Amino acid sequence: MSRPRRREYPNLASRIRSWELWSVPAPVRRCLLAVELLVALAAIGTLAGQRFTVAELARLLLVLGLALGFEELAIRVSRLRSRLAASSHVDMTSVWTFAGAVVLPLGLLAPLAIVVVANSWLRHHRSTGYRAYRMAYAAAAIIAAAYTGHGVQALVSDRLAGWPETVAAILAISLALAAYLLVNAGLLHTAIYLAVRPERLREVLPGWDDVWLEFATLCLGGLTGLALLQQPLLALLVVPPMFVLQRSVLTRQLEIAATTDAKTGLLNAATWYEVANIELVRAERESYGAALLIVDMDNFKLINDSHGHLAGDAVLKAVADALAEELRGYDSIGRFGGEEFVAVLSEVDELAALMVAERIRHRVAALAVQSRFDGEPALTGMSCSIGVACFPQHGTDTETLLHAADSALYAAKQAGRNQVQLSVA
Repeated sequence: MSRPRRREYPNLASRIRSWELWSVPAPVRRCLLAVELLVALAAIGTLAGQRFTVAELARLLLVLGLALGFEELAIRVSRLRSRLAASSHVDMTSVWTFAGAVVLPLGLLAPLAIVVVANSWLRHHRSTGYRAYRMAYAAAAIIAAAYTGHGVQALVSDRLAGWPETVAAILAISLALAAYLLVNAGLLHTAIYLAVRPERLREVLPGWDDVWLEFATLCLGGLTGLALLQQPLLALLVVPPMFVLQRSVLTRQLEIAATTDAKTGLLNAATWYEVANIELVRAERESYGAALLIVDMDNFKLINDSHGHLAGDAVLKAVADALAEELRGYDSIGRFGGEEFVAVLSEVDELAALMVAERIRHRVAALAVQSRFDGEPALTGMSCSIGVACFPQHGTDTETLLHAADSALYAAKQAGRNQVQLSVA
């Protein structure tokens, strides 16, 4: 069987015009190109006329060897992590680029970052559909962060020249680490913000798990840099903890994938049912009230039929976010299927449960969901019906309470939708 021919372009200009970069929104494109241009000029400036010692080149080769060797060792884990990630994720290559920022001259940081990022993309990101222009921007952000970290370390080291060597080294590397983290995260999330334009900034900020993972990775990078300066072969000892950390993160991702709903980020039905059982057992043991809510979107099929399933998915995510914000952090919320959500509220009575349900109903009615897929105006005028059942009045186990809340939900639908009904069972 003959291989499919690659698409051919008559000249270089046509090939450049075909890049996917030109399809992204103009503000994002300007941000990407501006950062990449500035970083490219800085890289050229730091390389021009520079001469490097044999020791510096040897350190570069050693860092590259560690980076490429680790990528090969952890290739399967890296690919799985990349596929499981809902969006960008901490790929842990910063252990090598930050180590380079600590031990290499400024002119060698760009070549190091380019090789590390290009290898990472070729080995596993490309197979998951991650766009080349994103990797180019990621490389530019890493180079900018490495330059900043290198500069901060040099500045602090000069200012602390009279301090004890160990204390000065710790302070210099710590401040360089903070500068690297802030610049890299700032550039990446600025581009994400421009692309997504969320109503709230926190929607595009990394979670604390990602922040701590990146911090741990950079700490390993700092230790690797110190080892390279003192006893270069000791840097090999960073590989085992890196591999264990990579696998532990993958295990966590697999746990999340197995317990959450992919579209909304809430608990999936099976996991929610288990959590609800545990919560009701605790309520019975400690003799406090609880409530179970079923929230069902009204006429949701019309949204899918009129605006498409992508818009419908955006609505589901917006409703899920609204539920998470209106309920307490320890209330268990899940997607039960289709456009139906469920929640267990602990330590509430009938009146409190009804007040929460009414608050949710008003919040959903006030939603304006902007579909980011087709440029249509924001979707408004949505509503939901909510059935409420309380423990122990309407049942003492999850199954009984679900039936009671479902009956109340049916009554709300029959009464005209967009209302809350309490079970009468």
